[in-house]
Amino acid sequence: MLEYKLIRSKRRKTLALQVKHGQVTVRAPHYVTSAFIDIFIQEKSAWLRNKLAEQQKTPDACDFSQGSSLLYLGEKVTLNTCIAKKSEVYFSHNVTSEIESCTYQNTTNKLLNVAISERTNAKLTVPLAKAKQIKKQLEVYFKQQAEQLIIERLETISKEISLCPSIINIRQYRARWGSCNNRGELSFNYLLMMTPLYVIDYVIIHELCHLEHLNHSKEFWQLVEKFCPNYQIAKKWLSTYQSQLQWHLPLLPLRKN
Repeated sequence: MLEYKLIRSKRRKTLALQVKHGQVTVRAPHYVTSAFIDIFIQEKSAWLRNKLAEQQKTPDACDFSQGSSLLYLGEKVTLNTCIAKKSEVYFSHNVTSEIESCTYQNTTNKLLNVAISERTNAKLTVPLAKAKQIKKQLEVYFKQQAEQLIIERLETISKEISLCPSIINIRQYRARWGSCNNRGELSFNYLLMMTPLYVIDYVIIHELCHLEHLNHSKEFWQLVEKFCPNYQIAKKWLSTYQSQLQWHLPLLPLRKN
């Protein structure tokens, strides 16, 4: 029997299956018995195993564990966690860090080191708490880097194509890379720092073009193509690496049958 996570709801009237990040989730009405759910899972086992196999072929998103990989400016880097006097995030090319507790045999050419302060680490009594702390420090770091790089690139491109926003915001979105509203305010997802520079430029141009066309009409895409002739390549990159461009904490314990 396949392992699965069970979520019950009083409002739900039907059974639903989801396969995400290598985990099967069953959403069920509160009155449906466990035995009935097991039969349902057994009937759908072939479909579920195919979905799980498909996801295993594609590298998944970073889960903030030691040695996991993530993307930075389109380059695969290895996450290395360590304990230090103060919290910081930094890159290195060395296998052995100057901090003794930060030694890790990397699988890529570059390490992204997340140093957790001794004081903070003493409070992290369970693995999930540590993962949350690593995620928090990475979010701060990526936002800082995005505020510098994205705003710098936007100012340059804005002058080149004569389209200027009223306000620029850097934040994190769950399902979009940028946005533009009718007040001329542009917002960008700081997780764009995971993508190559040409993809960042495309997203910037995309949102700047919304200052002229606040839609995705034919005219809008013509304007995007005018300023970014190879925008389709950037869109394809985003689609190809979609599963690696999301962050998620380690999975909750699964139900075993």
